[in-house]
Amino acid sequence: MRFPPGEVPLPSPKCAALKASTPYTTLGTSGWNQYDVMVSTGDITGDGRPDLVVRKASTGDMYLYKGTSAGKLSARVKIASNWKTYKRIVAVGAITGDGIGDLIAQDKSNDLYRYNGTRTGAFKARVKIATKWGASYNACVGVGDLNRDGIGDLICRDTSGKLFRHYGNGKGGFGARTQIGTGWGGYKALY
Repeated sequence: MRFPPGEVPLPSPKCAALKASTPYTTLGTSGWNQYDVMVSTGDITGDGRPDLVVRKASTGDMYLYKGTSAGKLSARVKIASNWKTYKRIVAVGAITGDGIGDLIAQDKSNDLYRYNGTRTGAFKARVKIATKWGASYNACVGVGDLNRDGIGDLICRDTSGKLFRHYGNGKGGFGARTQIGTGWGGYKALY
């Protein structure tokens, strides 16, 4: 969630419901509007704290903000250059079975790539995991482990509002999609 003019809040609710008046800690006060992708990858630095990966819209450069013991984010560190070719970047949890958060990235040709997390704050070189994948999807989100097999899973919505589940297969890819809902077209995004 981002508040204008690019402030990033960390809500501090006393209950499960968040409102505009919910108290929060400011993680950053300005400059966050320069990013067109912000994904929480879990812990990719090996320190036991969740981290944030972002893409700068103007350059496509990827940056890591490490989570700190104070509940804040460290200064950004550049981890990759020119990811503009990707129309979608999603943090999917550990889809390789190693317990380290991974990213998937879909290019404009609808080829799907996996970037394995390393516990060093970086990602390994990309591996193509599918071709002509998800052309009809307008939203995808990593949802953790839906079927309790220890592997990250994915939920995607197509342009007609149908919702699909993709279970992680433990080999760094996904199984066949299964439709799990309809009528999701009215929502601006999935989180």
